[in-house]
Amino acid sequence: IFSGFFIRLFMKNINWLDHFVNLLVVILGITVAYTLNNIREDNKTRILQNTYVQSMIDDIEIDIKELDSLITNDSISLALLDRVLSIEEKPLGDDSLQLILSSISSFEVFSSRNITYESIKSSGKFELLDLKLRIDIIEFYHTGYRQILEIENYYRMNFDNQIIPFLLDAFSKDFDLEEDVFKSEKFRTILQIHLSFLAQKNDACKKGKKLAIKLDEELKSYLQ
Repeated sequence: IFSGFFIRLFMKNINWLDHFVNLLVVILGITVAYTLNNIREDNKTRILQNTYVQSMIDDIEIDIKELDSLITNDSISLALLDRVLSIEEKPLGDDSLQLILSSISSFEVFSSRNITYESIKSSGKFELLDLKLRIDIIEFYHTGYRQILEIENYYRMNFDNQIIPFLLDAFSKDFDLEEDVFKSEKFRTILQIHLSFLAQKNDACKKGKKLAIKLDEELKSYLQ
C-alpha cells in the first residue's frame, strides 16, 4: 500500500524547482529578518555603550577641573607658607600672620564625580563595555584616587587636631586675636607640619589628574 502511494506521488507532475525556490525564499527571509534584528540589537547596544562612555567622560572631565582648582589653590598656599617660614625673623610679622590665617583656616578636599560608574555597576550593564576598558575603569575608580583620599585623611586629622584647636586658642573670649600665640615657635612647628601634609596632598592631586587624563583619552578613543 505504502509503496504504491509513494510511486503515485512521484509519478505526479510536481514542480520541484518551484517548491525549492519557495523553500529558499522562506529560508532567505528568515535569515534576513534574523540578521536585521541582530543589527538592530547591536546598534542599540552600541548606542547604550556610547551613552555610558560619554557620560563617564563628562564625569572625569569635571574631576579634572576640580583637581586643577585644588592644585592651583594648594600651590598658592604652599608658596605662601614656604616663603613665610623661610623668613629668618622670629617671630613672624603681622602681615605674614594675616596671609597665613586666610590660608590655613580653610580645608578643601577632592570629591570624585563617579555617578556614571556607580550607575552602570548597579544596573548590571557594565559588561556591555569591552573587557580591557572595564578593567581600566575599575582600576581607576578603585585605586586612581586612593592616594588623594589617604593623604586627605591625614591632612584632615592634622587640621582637626592641630590647626582648629590652635586657632581657637589664638582668639580671646572677645574674639580678639592673641598675636603672641601666632608669634610662638609652636606655631611655626604647626605650620611646618601643615606644609608637609599640604605638599603631599598637592602631589597626590597631580598624580590623580594624570590618571584621569589618561582614562579620559582612552574613553574618547573608544568612541571613535
